[in-house]
Amino acid sequence: MDILKKIYVPLIIAAIGLLILIMGAMGGQPGLLMFGAFIIFVVGILAMLSALDVFNKQIRTVILFSLVGLTAVLAWLDYKSIKDPLDFQKEKNRRYQYVIQNLKDLRQAEIAYKSQYGRFVGDIDSLLEFINNDSLLVIKQNGNVPDGMTLIQAIDSNHVTIDTSKVPAAITIFDEKYLTDRKVPFSLDSLQYVPFTYSKFLVEASVIERGKVKVPVFLITDTEPYSKAEVLMVGSLVDPSTSGNWGE
Repeated sequence: MDILKKIYVPLIIAAIGLLILIMGAMGGQPGLLMFGAFIIFVVGILAMLSALDVFNKQIRTVILFSLVGLTAVLAWLDYKSIKDPLDFQKEKNRRYQYVIQNLKDLRQAEIAYKSQYGRFVGDIDSLLEFINNDSLLVIKQNGNVPDGMTLIQAIDSNHVTIDTSKVPAAITIFDEKYLTDRKVPFSLDSLQYVPFTYSKFLVEASVIERGKVKVPVFLITDTEPYSKAEVLMVGSLVDPSTSGNWGE
């Protein structure tokens, strides 16, 4: 009975550690949890042996410092197991904000290209060539249509004049209205690159058939995603969609 009084607390600790080990093995729990359960079990066993005076004072001191060290390591690993995923998610959100904005900008350029040529362009270099060196026709209406008149009548009566001019594609596509309320700085020079990398976006284009009508489609993909499980892209090669897969 005296022996049981000495060891009942360490026995409970060892039993808890063993129980967690068994349940963890059956439930496929992560290695860190299993390691912690093993430490609890070992602490219980060593405490029982110490209570039974199996160890001398020197060995007890060594065991005590070893357990303190193991506890510190376990606490650090536990802290890292919580902190690392949070840091990863925070950095991913920061980077993806830039990636999404670049994808939106490239989509804007693809739509402008289609308005000019009736199709989408299928590679990033050609798309940048269009942005930097091509021009778009801009139609500007001067004057107002009087009540009771159509636009044609207003033009014929000189109340309204129509001016057409060619403007550099970059200025037309990324005009002041488009760039308003932007959270990410605009850089035409880095538009083709996946932010924080030296990799270019993959730009693809095709034509699909919908109801016997040929429909141009495009797809722009992040070629170096921060999270391999979450690859950002905009457009589709199988559907006439220009939406991004980030839930816009």
